[in-house]
Amino acid sequence: MLNDVQSRRIGKYRKLANKNLFCRYIATVLLVIHVICIKFFSYNKRRFKVLGELCLIAVVFLMNTSLTPPTFAATSSEMPVLEAYTEETDIYEQADLEGMVEDTFDIVKNEEEIANLDDLIEKSKDSVQGDSVVIPDSGDRENAENESEDRIAFDKTDWKLLLVNKQHTIPEDYEFTLGTIKGSMRCDERIIEPLTQMFAAAKEDGINLVVCSPYRDLERQEFLFERKVKSYQHSGMSYMDAYKKASVTVTLPGASEHQIGLAVDIISDTYTSLNEGFADTDAGKWLAEHSWEYGFILRYPLGKEEITGIQYEPWHFRYVGTDAAEVITNQNITLEEFVENL
Repeated sequence: MLNDVQSRRIGKYRKLANKNLFCRYIATVLLVIHVICIKFFSYNKRRFKVLGELCLIAVVFLMNTSLTPPTFAATSSEMPVLEAYTEETDIYEQADLEGMVEDTFDIVKNEEEIANLDDLIEKSKDSVQGDSVVIPDSGDRENAENESEDRIAFDKTDWKLLLVNKQHTIPEDYEFTLGTIKGSMRCDERIIEPLTQMFAAAKEDGINLVVCSPYRDLERQEFLFERKVKSYQHSGMSYMDAYKKASVTVTLPGASEHQIGLAVDIISDTYTSLNEGFADTDAGKWLAEHSWEYGFILRYPLGKEEITGIQYEPWHFRYVGTDAAEVITNQNITLEEFVENL
């Protein structure tokens, strides 16, 4: 179900599409009249030549008012998506899907754009004693792994399992409390503790993880998506092509997990770019193997692009709770597939 903002935006797109289409129809008719007047009648009646020239001028005018290809309002099966952070400047630009991320974009521009374990510890005092972080006992994790998956009862109305994507926009009545990670960086306060535990465990294994681009509001998401579309247009694409291409690298406003505070982009202190190369780093490999133990899943895995509608993003992790994360990881499925089977 679309919210009011999306409905207004889609309504605007449809009006623009109708206007563009109308202009093209009229221009086509006038062009035909121009050809008829010039080719068949202008030789014996001057007024037909003038009429034909006026039609041509009108055609040029109408086409100039409709240079942008008919804008389309994305339906539930065509709605797009983006990622970035901070008010003044993007932390990063998503990579080109066809180029499979040949471009590398540095995302760490200043200390205010990232948060490491020390920052998380400051915000998780309830689970921290001094410099130590409460980490689930390994024996407890082993017992959880041995528990039969079919005995776990999952509820698709559970906040941890809220499915947000192009087909499932954020419910209008969805509410949550934001907790501060560092400065203006925030996320759902309920995931700060498991996020801290995961970072602490990684550090014990010699991996220094870093959070970037957590929660983003609707206004920020709108700006980022529209800017992505414009960047593709500037490279020579039509609006429609730019819109479609942006939809696999940037989340449509109202359909981004970052807006519900349950998704975080994670890098490391030694690899500060959001691209596929992160998967080959020690940090990327550690997260792929251990993130489920703390309730996080790799949200947009490789080979699942047709299901998620988003390109492979080895840096984008979503909190779903440890039980669901174990099932999703062990079965190598997506959140879409998991929720669909509940």
